[in-house]
Amino acid sequence: MSEQAFGAPGTPPTWSSSDKDIVTTALGPSRLWVTVGHGAINEVFWPTTGRPQIRDLTFYLVGKGSFVDLKRVRKYTLRTPEPQVPLLTIEHAGDDYRLTLDLVPDPLRDVLLIRFALEGPYKLAVIVAPHLDGTGAGNTAWVADQALVAGEGAA
Repeated sequence: MSEQAFGAPGTPPTWSSSDKDIVTTALGPSRLWVTVGHGAINEVFWPTTGRPQIRDLTFYLVGKGSFVDLKRVRKYTLRTPEPQVPLLTIEHAGDDYRLTLDLVPDPLRDVLLIRFALEGPYKLAVIVAPHLDGTGAGNTAWVADQALVAGEGAA
């Protein structure tokens, strides 16, 4: 199933903030790099650091009559098991929620794995801005088989 978001195709393509918290990559043959800023995934680069494919992958908490834009709230912490281990945990916490995101660049495939745990009266929503081959013009994103997928042109 593929449904386009209301207001599609959205705003003109731009680039994310240069304010970064961390840059990570996989240990292994994977060719994926990820930047995180403001507690959100800013960019995903593939197959080289000069080829951004995603400009923003942001999470929202959606509840009855309200929502939380985690990137704007900026109440988060970052941790890694060791400085040299590319397993990043981002924890967003508020008065009535806690969202834990584990980001793992897969060491064998060009894939970013994201595991989440959410506590509180909200549902998790994701907004992704694909920038395939360095431009967001004509890009579309959708969910297929529990994976976020993007392509150039219609889904």
